[in-house]
Amino acid sequence: MRTTQFFAALGAMVTVGCAGAVRNPEVTPTDLAALEARQAGHPGDADVLTDVGVAFYQAKSYARARDVLLAALALRPDGFRAQAHLGLSYEGLGRFDEALAVYRRAQGMKASGAERRSVELRLVGLTRERLAAEARRAVAEERTLAATPPVPNSVAVLPWTYLGTDPQLRPLERGLAHLVVTDLSRVSRLTLLERERVQALTDELALSGSARVETGTAARSGRMLGAADVVQGAIRETPDGGLRLDANVVSAATAEVRASSTASDRLAQLFTMEKSLVFDLLERMGIPLTPAERRALGERPTADLQAFLAFSGGLEAEDRGDFGAATRLFQEAAVRDPSFRAARDRAARSAHAGQATGMTPARLSLLVGARAGASGTRSAQLAAALQTIAPTLAGRVNRLQSRPTGVRSRLAEALRQDDPSRLTAVGKPTVTIPRP
Repeated sequence: MRTTQFFAALGAMVTVGCAGAVRNPEVTPTDLAALEARQAGHPGDADVLTDVGVAFYQAKSYARARDVLLAALALRPDGFRAQAHLGLSYEGLGRFDEALAVYRRAQGMKASGAERRSVELRLVGLTRERLAAEARRAVAEERTLAATPPVPNSVAVLPWTYLGTDPQLRPLERGLAHLVVTDLSRVSRLTLLERERVQALTDELALSGSARVETGTAARSGRMLGAADVVQGAIRETPDGGLRLDANVVSAATAEVRASSTASDRLAQLFTMEKSLVFDLLERMGIPLTPAERRALGERPTADLQAFLAFSGGLEAEDRGDFGAATRLFQEAAVRDPSFRAARDRAARSAHAGQATGMTPARLSLLVGARAGASGTRSAQLAAALQTIAPTLAGRVNRLQSRPTGVRSRLAEALRQDDPSRLTAVGKPTVTIPRP
């Protein structure tokens, strides 16, 4: 009896109350033994192995979950539910690269649009989490990384440091770093580290603006990032009301300044100053440019300075995790300059990242956890889908899972307490529910 009750609890996966709380059932060694026995008794049944793998995942036995789910996928390679939980299991094991690869494969499998969307959002969220985890690991393993040869011709660009007093110009710290990364990435001889990865390490080290302009800080950051060179820059106000940009290329191995450049002018000439710096740094580094590279480096993302300031503010908001503000600022930049492609792309990306913050591993497991066609699982899926749409109904659906014959009449009663018009977002499950 206990084993039957345990599998019933794991089939429901979570208890969903009106307040939206999520909790896993308690799992004992006896329960784990029952899972192992069930696995041994059905070695060739992909559905049973998937059920067991999901149960092991819910029990936080991630290595066992991984092994069972791999066996299920060997029998049925297109098993979306097994694939999604394999990704979750790799997450539980802290193996983020494997998890990301598994989620990407899951996106190409047959599943409902909502399920694929759930995996897509988790993929976005995990990508950011992986960068933070890599930064923590880099700090913990700094001594080892310092002895590891960097990738040849690799370059990391630190956020610039604004040393002026106008808060409206501070977002240029991110904006100028973005421009330099974009420009240097057009040089075929160089390998640029993504701006977000560099920002994650900067956040982990809690580097202040003054620290970012020290050559020792640049070299240390480069070693932890595996970069051969690091570009650091400072933005200063000039007595005549203009700006001065100072940039250095620092060797991560020796902390020596390989190249430096300065440009000063009015704020309106910001893009011209940035281009001058990049060309000068490349020349001082002894990197020849092809005619095609020179043309590409001459391109500007926008001619509208105010659009670029809004874009820079969006990068700043994105880095602090405020995706709502970031999306608004990117959209503002795109409205000011419809040809500002990077702003349009970032607006969509930031909106996506904001949605991904709610797609936790527990929620993904809930949304893809029920086996299609299994007894009672349609109610569990419906309850999960309704969780943020009609809380009263969601709670009642969850409680009604053991009484499927009474679902329709009780759902109709619950609908009167929620807004029926909002239920259209649920999709197909609602078409079988008669309106009260």
